[in-house]
Amino acid sequence: MIKFLTRYNPQLFLGFLVLMFISLPLSRFGLSVAQFGLLGVWLIDGKLMTKFRTLFKNKAALVLISFYLVHVIGLMYTTDLNYAFKDLRIKLPLLFLPVVFVTSPQLSMKRVNQLLMIYVASVFVATLISFGILLTRTISDFRELSPFISHIRFSLNVCIAMFFTGYLMVFELKSKISLKLLAGAVIIWFFVFLIMIESVTGIIIFFITGSILMLGFIVRMKIFYCKLIGLIVLISIPVILAIYLNITAKNYFIPREKSNPELFTRQGNPYYHDTINQPIENGMYTWMYVCEMELREMWNNKSKLDYDGKDTQGQDLKYTLIRYLNSKGLRKDAGGMKQLSEKDIKNIELGIANYHYTRKFNVNSRLYKLFWEYQISKMKGNPGGHSMLQRIEFWRASWAIILDNFWIGVGTGDIDQAYKIYY
Repeated sequence: MIKFLTRYNPQLFLGFLVLMFISLPLSRFGLSVAQFGLLGVWLIDGKLMTKFRTLFKNKAALVLISFYLVHVIGLMYTTDLNYAFKDLRIKLPLLFLPVVFVTSPQLSMKRVNQLLMIYVASVFVATLISFGILLTRTISDFRELSPFISHIRFSLNVCIAMFFTGYLMVFELKSKISLKLLAGAVIIWFFVFLIMIESVTGIIIFFITGSILMLGFIVRMKIFYCKLIGLIVLISIPVILAIYLNITAKNYFIPREKSNPELFTRQGNPYYHDTINQPIENGMYTWMYVCEMELREMWNNKSKLDYDGKDTQGQDLKYTLIRYLNSKGLRKDAGGMKQLSEKDIKNIELGIANYHYTRKFNVNSRLYKLFWEYQISKMKGNPGGHSMLQRIEFWRASWAIILDNFWIGVGTGDIDQAYKIYY
């Protein structure tokens, strides 16, 4: 056993590689164990001078390592060393993984393909687990569908697995028709899954990468008509998507209410109408036909949560209720409340403000969320609490910080401070 652990062992190295590929979509802890296991096997092997001579001949590895060294250089003019060293620790794999892979005995192409298959299978298992969560739970936040890693990283793993599967199908399964069909089905499943988990990032990355790859195939085609058909398909996809987005946006933002609304409920209580300062959702003004007196009484009779309190997501419950009624085309009064089912009451308690958000396999669900986030951020002038709009604001902030510190950037530990100063 001691001899096994005190010399380079290719089986142990391969075992940690397998663990890493399995853990990428399934386990942060497993990924950490695999990475440092690979480093340990590499150090046990010794021959450091020979390895570093090999490293300096590999330009791709040197480029990857240089990204980490830029952060190290940033220590010279940082003002927050605690943040800087934490950042360097998190990014440590960016330094040692290229070194380990380039200077270790090279794997055969057969072995590489086997590792890719293991990775695709691991991502496939992760998607099945998420699908099971989608079928068995009421989801108030799509992040709940990624229980193992960040939902954004998960969607990127799905994209990578999709393209790896495509590579295996085209180049490695040439004469195996049944396996090619299986690979094609897996690719379709991965794409459908991205839509099911409402991953805007994953879908955008897929279309951008897919378009670039498709353009490369078209350029290499020798038959003119094949090139023409390929270009037509390539151009048609974004055009069709743009038309669909435009129609969906019009149905969402253009109001359908009458210009002369009724002033009183059936019980004779006055309605509150606001078509100027309040948003539109699902083609209806959120704050038209609102009678809070009736809503408060009816809600408190149906639910243990107080009308003037919070839902389980920490949001003002009355706003969740009013939006939910609006999304179903119901008036926000006693009559509308009577049409809510027990399932609807539960959804509202969970903080689900639009019944479309509960509809599984609905492409429009994520679009409606984005439309709402855009509208609220425009009205309040603050994208806080809205993931996609926050990301755009982060990009805008980062670009401004880059322009202000163009030549040497901010110190490695000053990133957080630079953002706070910008905001």
